[in-house]
Amino acid sequence: MISKSQQLLLVIGLCLSVASSADVDCTERPKFVNPTKCCPIHEFISVEVKEKCQQYNVTPSEQPPMSDEQSGEGRHRHHHHHHHHPRIFQQQCLVSCIFNETGFYEDNKLDETKLDDYLKLTIPDDVQLQTVTKEAFISCAAKAKEFKDKFGNRPRPSPPPSQSMCPRKPAFLTGCVYFNLLQNCPPTIWNNSAECSENREFFKNCKSPRRRPSSEDKSAA
Repeated sequence: MISKSQQLLLVIGLCLSVASSADVDCTERPKFVNPTKCCPIHEFISVEVKEKCQQYNVTPSEQPPMSDEQSGEGRHRHHHHHHHHPRIFQQQCLVSCIFNETGFYEDNKLDETKLDDYLKLTIPDDVQLQTVTKEAFISCAAKAKEFKDKFGNRPRPSPPPSQSMCPRKPAFLTGCVYFNLLQNCPPTIWNNSAECSENREFFKNCKSPRRRPSSEDKSAA
């Protein structure tokens, strides 16, 4: 059973995109489908970690409000802090908490040995998924470092008074990992329906022509 926190991270992952392709109509976005219906990825957030981070857990809507960097267009319209939905800050704190508890990503560095141990513990019966997940983390950790090196630190919007300011890089990394997993979902668990295939091809091949790195993308810290 997919947990609420995992659904949240999957939705975050779907909000990322890569280069365009002539074989896909990038002018029309397909109808949104919950990614858990397409690739029911096994739970790899342990019960212990979820309990320790429960205070940050939120239930995602079918298509939650996107932050500026997720929508790819908000940066051109919004410049004030109050436009950042409170859930975005809570998501960042949830993912940051998870990373702190697992210990395989500390000080902006991926510890592959700890990641191996953690994946063997949480998904012991699926070696293929362990491999795909590890490869996704390695690839996305490199992308996170590239963003950091290229753009450095930029001013951050302030969270609502009742919420904490948490690092963004874990959320960036996790979104990238889940998006990577959706693109490389093992065929044994992939739902090969028309809507799932359309969504995967769109997010794999298309990006908004107006999308530019936002201040939140650039800091990713």
